[in-house]
Amino acid sequence: MANATVEGLLATVGCPLCESRAFHVVRHSRYSPEITLEELQAAFRASSDHGLLDQLVRCDSCSLTYINPRVSEAILLRGYCEAVDPDFVAQNPERVKTFTRMIRRILRRLKIPANSGLRILDVGCAGGAFLVAARNSGLQPVGIEPSHWMAEYGRKTYGLEVHQGILEPGSFPDASFDLVSLWDVIEHVTEPASLLGTIHRVLKPDGALIVNFPDYGSWPARLLGGRWPFLLSVHLLYYTRTTMKEQLRRAGFRVMDMRPHFQTLPLGYALQRATPYLGLAGPLRRLVEAIGLGGAPLCYNVGQTLAVARKV
Repeated sequence: MANATVEGLLATVGCPLCESRAFHVVRHSRYSPEITLEELQAAFRASSDHGLLDQLVRCDSCSLTYINPRVSEAILLRGYCEAVDPDFVAQNPERVKTFTRMIRRILRRLKIPANSGLRILDVGCAGGAFLVAARNSGLQPVGIEPSHWMAEYGRKTYGLEVHQGILEPGSFPDASFDLVSLWDVIEHVTEPASLLGTIHRVLKPDGALIVNFPDYGSWPARLLGGRWPFLLSVHLLYYTRTTMKEQLRRAGFRVMDMRPHFQTLPLGYALQRATPYLGLAGPLRRLVEAIGLGGAPLCYNVGQTLAVARKV
């Protein structure tokens, strides 16, 4: 499929935060003239590492940075539903450890006692690592995940309650959860206001929302510039702390805490993910694997921020 046909699949959109149509270009489109529909669809999978191909713009009204124009929602949803990633779920043991430490700190911040039995919904739960950590922390976890493969993996591997699909009005009864989490999800969403509105409805009064996102205003993002690893076509939205606070405020949430989020993953896997952006990562990965350090835990932050907010 030629580039002209790909362009025919793109649509100009208003700002997902304030709906303004006024913007300026931050980064121009990098689509190859020879890109095929299959390659385009492969770039829009939740675990995709395809570098940013799309035009990136900044809203002249609220300063949100986002992809515009963007591909159709049908292509996005198909990519998410068809995602299969054994390498991703193979790292779940380290993710569970990270999430267990994180959720216990968050519960203390929210003054929720251990083994409270509160219900938590994880939106875009992937292979279920956070749900396992939540269960280990005495919560009653429920997940929803668009990938058929990932949803089935979480159910079969961990015995979790995982619903296949996306969160929409009517997916769950109103006021049915004490907590909702979005781990590396909101940047993939075409209509964040709609998603957050649905979350607001399914949360009980005074319920809390946990949001993890790549922070476009973080020092790693500023330092790495065009080599920042979160510049991906699958990431439609590029929040800063300021624009995230405003997005949450408009949806009826009050931010209680916002801080850097540190991820722990096996060193070899982290270097594998970094190879497309850092030239030395590939040879270094081969070296650490050869000397038996590929499985060593690596705690790092390359610009992810964690926000905790209350429903108001």
